Amino acid sequence: MKKKTTSILNFKRILGLSAFSKGRYCFVSQVFVFMLLLSVSSFAQSRNSLIADSTILADTIVNTALGIQRSFKSLPYNVQVITPRDFLQVKDANFMSSLAGKVAGVNMNTSSSGMGASVRVVMRGTKSISGNNNALYVVDGIPLLSLQSSQPTDIYTGMGQSGDGISNLNPEDIESISILGGAAAALYGSDAANGVVAITTKRGNPKKLSVNFSNSTSFYSPFVLPRFQNTYGSETGSYQSWGSKLETPASFSPKDYFQTAYSVNNSVSISTGTEKNQTYASISSLKAEGIIHNNSLDRYNFTLSNSVRLLNDKLEIGTSVMGMKVSEQNMLSQGQYFNPLVPIYLFPRGDDIQKYQVFERYDPESDRKTQYWPLGNVGIAMQNPYWITERDLFVNAKDRYMLGATLRYGINKWLNIVGRAKTDYNHSINERKYAASTDTLFAGTQGAYYKSSYRTQQIYADLIINARKTIKAFSIATGFGAGLKDTKSNFSMHGGDLLSVPDLFSYENLDPSASESSQTNYHEQSLAIFSTSVIGYKDRIFLDLTARNDWVSVVENTRRKPVFYPSAGISGIITDIFGIKSPVIPFLKARLSYSEVGNIPRPGLTSSIYPSSNEDDPTTAMDVKPERTKSRETGVNTILWNNKIRLDLTLYNSSTTNQLFHPTASSGYSSFYVNAGRIENKGIELMLGLSQKIGPISWESGVIYSANRNKIKELLQSYTLPGGATVSMTEMDMGGTSSYRMILKEGGSMGDIYVNTLKTDEHGFIVVDYTSQSVAVDTSRWIHAGNANPRYTLGFRNSFKWKGWELSCLINARVGGVGVSITQALMDAYGVSEASALARDNGGVVVNGYKIPAQSYYQTVGGGEAGVGSMYVYSATNIRLAELSIGYEIPATKWNHLVKSINVSVMGRNLFMFYNKAPFDPESTSSTGTYYQGIDYFMQPSLRNIGFAIKVGF
Repeated sequence: MKKKTTSILNFKRILGLSAFSKGRYCFVSQVFVFMLLLSVSSFAQSRNSLIADSTILADTIVNTALGIQRSFKSLPYNVQVITPRDFLQVKDANFMSSLAGKVAGVNMNTSSSGMGASVRVVMRGTKSISGNNNALYVVDGIPLLSLQSSQPTDIYTGMGQSGDGISNLNPEDIESISILGGAAAALYGSDAANGVVAITTKRGNPKKLSVNFSNSTSFYSPFVLPRFQNTYGSETGSYQSWGSKLETPASFSPKDYFQTAYSVNNSVSISTGTEKNQTYASISSLKAEGIIHNNSLDRYNFTLSNSVRLLNDKLEIGTSVMGMKVSEQNMLSQGQYFNPLVPIYLFPRGDDIQKYQVFERYDPESDRKTQYWPLGNVGIAMQNPYWITERDLFVNAKDRYMLGATLRYGINKWLNIVGRAKTDYNHSINERKYAASTDTLFAGTQGAYYKSSYRTQQIYADLIINARKTIKAFSIATGFGAGLKDTKSNFSMHGGDLLSVPDLFSYENLDPSASESSQTNYHEQSLAIFSTSVIGYKDRIFLDLTARNDWVSVVENTRRKPVFYPSAGISGIITDIFGIKSPVIPFLKARLSYSEVGNIPRPGLTSSIYPSSNEDDPTTAMDVKPERTKSRETGVNTILWNNKIRLDLTLYNSSTTNQLFHPTASSGYSSFYVNAGRIENKGIELMLGLSQKIGPISWESGVIYSANRNKIKELLQSYTLPGGATVSMTEMDMGGTSSYRMILKEGGSMGDIYVNTLKTDEHGFIVVDYTSQSVAVDTSRWIHAGNANPRYTLGFRNSFKWKGWELSCLINARVGGVGVSITQALMDAYGVSEASALARDNGGVVVNGYKIPAQSYYQTVGGGEAGVGSMYVYSATNIRLAELSIGYEIPATKWNHLVKSINVSVMGRNLFMFYNKAPFDPESTSSTGTYYQGIDYFMQPSLRNIGFAIKVGF
């Protein structure tokens, strides 16, 4: 008994669950430990089973970098394979959102901009201070355009957002997804510093005609909302709710402003072929309306691919085309401008919201209808919330086409050559239409109109020679190739106030004196040569080597044009090496790998000449070089107890150097860039899976555990300019608000949040002016509040199958990290929060053991532009029922021969929070960039959805 207790304690310590050992976390921690130990105890019942065929996993073929297929047992690094079941069972408009909690080592946050929103995907920690930290997307071995839209970096913007490039894809066309990090992604060179999400699309089936139809319909409502009060009213003429107690509680609830959102996704696919020729085609449509009125998303996709074999199967030609047409309207993530949630959340509780629902009224002076909002902008650009959604429109129209071709020729049995080419073209038009009588901060008296066009085209081509030989006990598979990528983009914008005709949104109606234009062209090319080799010994020991050399036009004019990226790894099947024949461990693989990848500087950095006071001084941009990430990874993959258990464990660490800094100096240089600094990440990835029969019930269970520790080892220690002056940066303010900042310090971590505070005395007590009964803001001090990133994450999945029925659920847990809610601060300041009402009920707010009036306190800590951040820091720890679905496979073949399968299901996402102390959803983010994380400024709430799906196969 003593031995079992020690085992449980050690198990909790290893997984980091000791953080749950006290207080309110105790119950949750014991539940997780109990579920895990229950799984392990069920495994033990199979100790006497016969050894199963462990080659089921060992010989599994997975897609790796450049679309190269490898057997699982030969991989010296961890590759996680995601099947369609993982992202189609409970659908989302952006299928990447469905992977949260299902992939180890990947931190995923969905933008708060609603349907089809972008997803922030950070693998194995944040590595770059100034560069991109999101993963690279690859389709059928070829990198995609990222097409990331601009993200909010302040409290004002967040309107007119757009989904990222990957959100354009139809998930029904995806065969599998491989998650590649470290050495697994090294063959992509400069593009793969942050890991790769490698997508393989569906192809036609030989000797089989199949037609599949699927429909998924979901309904959405707000998941997490702040808590409001409706018992205290407002004084006449005041927008704040610090009036006397109402005789009857106000009937207005901000929740009533939201509508029931919906999405309808239909898809039809056809797959057919022979041994020589296969074809796959699909069309799909998605129509969605958000919880805020007039927010919509429409997406149409088509796909066609064909593969044919000629010349006695020596020549294989594959072609594909994908088309996407997307329309988005009024995608809002957060912010003060054009955000209806600001006036809705802060609306005075003594007023009647219904009289403002008629948002425009006839104005005899202008002889037209104008915005009705006698309450004014209240100093924060506030407008009628119904006017914002109906008359201030942000419309995005996107067309995207991808055409690809692959040619594979087998020279003989052991040598072949592969050539691939793909073009990815995107054209986006973004319009902003501000109707007449919009707040004058944004538009003239007749309104305003802005239109921008963004065209991007990427052409990718490569040629690879592959050879495979077996010489006695050794097997050798090697490939040599070269690749070319050419990217062109053009951005143009023109707009301004309207001239004479109100609400006529056209260039001809723009006021020349109040309009602006801009245009940017960009052209980047890169050339690469690469090689990959796998040497195997007796099919049990494998040595993996890759090398890539990039020539990138982005670093033109520098002294370091070619960039070399190597990787090496070794793996061994321990059970084969030592001849282990055990029913407990039929398969055990150990692996070790090392890789180097990088982040190239932003475009245009080295092609410009940076001025100096002395024209003879060299420009420091000549010394700019790509960031470099050196990664080490070790781990084990094992199958236990007759294929009932799968355990994948990975330990990794990485060091990213050559960070890009842009310091200022008074030595004559007006602008220059410096490489320096070092960011380190280390972590653990654990995947534990169970497949167990319980009588007639098939039970599949899985646990995903991830933990990452980030450390800023160095920033810019010291740099000497040619003139002799020295610059250094040991601290960097990455921006924020007047109460919240993201600050980088040596010894700290990426994602550290700092907040302002109230004035305190030498003993740490809050300074209170007992004459005025008020507190004061300390404008000279910032304190460390915590980090926006979690300490670790857990995903716990279960699936039960019985006689055609399937019940699946997913529980996600994020432990650690903090967030700051400025929404809550302003709600307190305006007296509309539940907390402000409770304080009034209790006679004031207790400060240093004494009560002070609630109004003076909250108008200080919640007032100003963004309140006092230290008073609104919340734990980001949360545990939720992330997914639940119940499906039934109707035995259609019993009644007819035309319909082969029918599956119906009901499903839901974000159904319930087991634990969350924040007044917002900590997994939602207003920005998918590196910074401005862990902050809520009137974010659109995340969504709970319940729906149904039907799939029919012919």
